[in-house]
Amino acid sequence: MSNEDNLGPNVRGALAYHESTKLSYINLKNKPPLYKSYQGLTVFPMPGENLDLDVPVLEAVASALARPKAPLELLGLARLLYLSAGLIRKAHLPVAGEVHYRAAASAGALYPVEVYVVCGDIPGLDAGVYHFSPAGFSLVRLRQGDLRGNLAGALADSSPVDSAAASLILTVNFWRSAWKYRLRGYRYCYWDTGTILSNLLATASGQGLQAQAICGFLDGQVNDLLGLDSDKEAAVCVVPLGGPTAGSEAPSVQTLETLDAYAVDDIGGEIDYPEIREIHQASSFSLKADVVAWGGAEGPTPPVVSQEGGSLRPMDTGGRGVPTDGGSLGQAILERGSTRRFARRSIPFSKFSQVLTAATTPVAADFLSQGQPSLLDTYIIANGVEGLAPGSYYYSSAGEGLETLMLGGLRHEAGHLCFEQALGADASAVFYFMADLGKIMARYGDRGYRAAQLEAGILGGRVYLCAHTLGLGASGMTFYDDDVTEFFSPHATGKSLMFLVALGETDENNRVRPFRSRVGILLDSLARGAGKPES
Repeated sequence: MSNEDNLGPNVRGALAYHESTKLSYINLKNKPPLYKSYQGLTVFPMPGENLDLDVPVLEAVASALARPKAPLELLGLARLLYLSAGLIRKAHLPVAGEVHYRAAASAGALYPVEVYVVCGDIPGLDAGVYHFSPAGFSLVRLRQGDLRGNLAGALADSSPVDSAAASLILTVNFWRSAWKYRLRGYRYCYWDTGTILSNLLATASGQGLQAQAICGFLDGQVNDLLGLDSDKEAAVCVVPLGGPTAGSEAPSVQTLETLDAYAVDDIGGEIDYPEIREIHQASSFSLKADVVAWGGAEGPTPPVVSQEGGSLRPMDTGGRGVPTDGGSLGQAILERGSTRRFARRSIPFSKFSQVLTAATTPVAADFLSQGQPSLLDTYIIANGVEGLAPGSYYYSSAGEGLETLMLGGLRHEAGHLCFEQALGADASAVFYFMADLGKIMARYGDRGYRAAQLEAGILGGRVYLCAHTLGLGASGMTFYDDDVTEFFSPHATGKSLMFLVALGETDENNRVRPFRSRVGILLDSLARGAGKPES
């Protein structure tokens, strides 16, 4: 019998309070594994040769189809999986031990995203439903037979899936991110899905494969197809690959056997965050009418760049059309990494322009209709861009340049907004992808929140790729939400920051440096005061 068993009811409340208010940083004992694994199922190794893709990065990122149309083959599927969600290298670090690096950036290197394949017969791969294993670079078969019709039935428009040789389904494992980031981890799941999609859509474009991110579907039907425990892991995006083929017929809907849900990171000590389940359930579709309405929804009116502060500063991309560069997409993905320290050196305005314009090119997604280039508005703090005065700016994909909001050096402000991190202060520029959630959810409902977070992750992932190919570094960070809105207001009044990415030259000593902004110091001083600071 424990000592607690001898306590009366009048003191149990105190112990419960004490337990719930303990502080800790990270509990390594309940860290979830990086990979989902299946036991006793058929495994198909994927081709491991010729997975690089020698196409220009900016062209692939900025174009929905950068190469002539081509059919999907097994090698092409392997390349898509490897360059978007694959394990690209390992390293052994003195303290951390073995560290795995994946193709796309992930908050805290937690990799909460899983990828599944639903396909018809592809030479070398039978029709079925598969789980992609990055560690073994293989596919694990969950179901046999052509079940594209079952997946298509969960969408508003079945034709993209019916006619595609294969569709990828991206899911998120909530606990894998919440383990470190708690409730905020739900946001990070979408950012990480977005960075994978940035690689995936660019790789598809570079191979001549049509691809689109579809976020409107019947959640339960897709989760059941994959055999998921939707309280722990759930589908967030469907990506059909390739266009219609001549003489192809729409696959029929098959009767499905119940697929037992495999335990997801089933280890002791998992903490339940009911708010994550609640927001995901609130944004889920259970009625086909909701899916159809989502697919037919028109986004908020695209913003128009005002010119009250004078003429707009045009971008410099080396001429009209798609920006050019000399690096390959495969090389950028395989060599890319998050910058830990920026050198306080200025970057050319032309490189700044190429990254910004390519990254904000409209995404091929079902939540963006014609005439609606983005759900997001891009705000910028520039402190080291040649030919661009230090200050804050607004750039909209509906406009053709930068609108000046405030002039002057803003390194301390940028560092503070980036959660008191030196990366924000030292960067040449920081891109803030913001959304008017009120307008978005008035049109799309709660599911619009998923779309806004996802698009921000895609744009952030594009910044990573474009920066690397131009010899620059990039790093995504967390932030002080309301402080960002206040800083860019009145222009950003009513908008919320979805994601930010810093851009600049990586320092030779690429290690995190201590930082404390004068903004943070001032706020701490005011907090110790006896009176309430004037607003």
